[in-house]
Amino acid sequence: MASFSEDSHLRSQTILAGCVSALAVFVLICVVMVPAAPARGLIAPKAKCANASGFHHKAVARKSMVCLTNYARRKKGLKRYKGNPRLNRSARAKATDIRRCNDFSHTACGHKFVFWFRKYGYTKKPGWSAGENIAWGSGRLGSSRAIFRAWLKSPGHRAAILSRGYVNLGVGLTHGKLLNAKGARIWVQHFGRRN
Repeated sequence: MASFSEDSHLRSQTILAGCVSALAVFVLICVVMVPAAPARGLIAPKAKCANASGFHHKAVARKSMVCLTNYARRKKGLKRYKGNPRLNRSARAKATDIRRCNDFSHTACGHKFVFWFRKYGYTKKPGWSAGENIAWGSGRLGSSRAIFRAWLKSPGHRAAILSRGYVNLGVGLTHGKLLNAKGARIWVQHFGRRN
């Protein structure tokens, strides 16, 4: 999870990412081996939020991820995130960067964390904050439900999903070869708030 905040008086950046390959392995291990305690009760039933692979219908998969995210927020008594077209575009561009440069990081292709937020105009006015979750998986580990479960098991990622500090959400998804894994699905969540 990475976050950035800017207002007229304060600018701070915090990137909470470890070793890139270790994070990729961590996400995959979380899905398979870590007990479900942090996610208990926060994962929507399939009847509420379908599981989607993202190979043939990316829009359906992105909608599934938004549904899973807002279900977990509702279970914690939080307001749902509002979709934001600028954040959807920035998240899709970030996912494409990660795949294109074969660089699973918050600074893929050498771009600063906030590059795509700025490129698509989310940060035009002062007083904004932004956060990002990234993950990838292949096979069943790349589905919306598997990725979301892994994020909930990670304290930093779960904090962004359940944050009171953001109000907007955008979801990006692409697939292809990543870190020698064919058929990888790369997921990005962009969170934001503008004053």
